[in-house]
Amino acid sequence: MITALMVSLSFCAGAYDDAFQRGNTAYEQGDFAAAIASYEQLVAEGVVDADVFYNLGNAYYRENNLGAAIMNYERALQVAPRHSAALQNLEYCVAQTQHQWGKPLPPPWQEGLLMWHDNWTPGAVYRLAVLCWIAFWAVLAARLWKPNKHLTQAAIVLALAAAAFATSAYAKFHPPLIAVGTRDNTPVRFGLGGEDATSFELMQGDRVVIDARRQGWAQVRTIDGERGWVEESALALVGPPYTQPATKAAPANVQELNESNV
Repeated sequence: MITALMVSLSFCAGAYDDAFQRGNTAYEQGDFAAAIASYEQLVAEGVVDADVFYNLGNAYYRENNLGAAIMNYERALQVAPRHSAALQNLEYCVAQTQHQWGKPLPPPWQEGLLMWHDNWTPGAVYRLAVLCWIAFWAVLAARLWKPNKHLTQAAIVLALAAAAFATSAYAKFHPPLIAVGTRDNTPVRFGLGGEDATSFELMQGDRVVIDARRQGWAQVRTIDGERGWVEESALALVGPPYTQPATKAAPANVQELNESNV
């Protein structure tokens, strides 16, 4: 059983390395469509890796698909918030969009209580929550055995820390449903359906939060708080879960990214 498991794990690692290397080789040769196919194969197989998303974003950018590029840089930063190259390329791509909207903000309670957690990964804050919780009970047990005001203070600090890290972990594992516009001049309507008046237009690369989904339509919210309904086919979901992006729609006059990053 152990031997079979090791063989299986080795095979999976080898398959990942092969597909990743195929994508890298195709990218270096200028075959960006083939690079995209290799990286997307990994995503479809459940690989969640910041470098895969980052490379995929670069390949989509080279194919003039600004929306999918922005989506994948966002994915890379969800997995690895300190991925500086992904952040740099994301900012560069957003500057190429017509609206140049910022990313929609989290709920006010999260901004106020969790302003410190942006650069932490979900796994890191989860592990810290568990460690603080275990330490809290250990200190509490020691205090029951030998009462001490310092142990009481330590228990209170650890309980607060565990609560803070647990709240952070919950927020990171349940992020807002962010989507990216995949085509230009997409009408966002006041009501659900194609006959309602247009509230505003969504351009390729615009990032919005999805507040509700119904019958192939999504209620979206911008960074400025504008709301409306748009057809889901005009959006690419950042995830998780990480799904295939929508069909390519090329923006006009896309400039080159910094060569040091792509």
